[in-house]
Amino acid sequence: MLIEKQDLPMVSVGFMNEVHDEDRKIINSIFEQVLKYEQTSSQTNKIKINVLFQKWFNHTVKHFSSEEKKMKEKKFPNYSTHKQEHIRALAEMHTVFSSWQEKQEISILKIYFIDILPAWIVKHIETMDLKAAKFFNEH
Repeated sequence: MLIEKQDLPMVSVGFMNEVHDEDRKIINSIFEQVLKYEQTSSQTNKIKINVLFQKWFNHTVKHFSSEEKKMKEKKFPNYSTHKQEHIRALAEMHTVFSSWQEKQEISILKIYFIDILPAWIVKHIETMDLKAAKFFNEH
């Protein structure tokens, strides 16, 4: 498993923790499929990666949108910075997926899922989401 539940920091807002855990499960399922594809680069395994990645992208768009809506409702002072990081993360996901689609090199996904994504998620939760959750609770 790429990301264990205990690897993700908890914040003081339940819905955020639930969404992070859903992200973790989807990410782990994609990574498992990446490893399967690495062993057997079949069309079926490729399609499974693509379907799961698209599911994760759509989930992430919804996740970020609900967080941003809450930040706007509560007039969170760091809204713009947090939203920019969401935009950047979605653009990175899109770039990685497009590169995979174009080149069909599994190393593109492996590098992203091993070297970039887990560290980013933890950092994002520990910094931006933790501050947002604290603000939500106080206001």
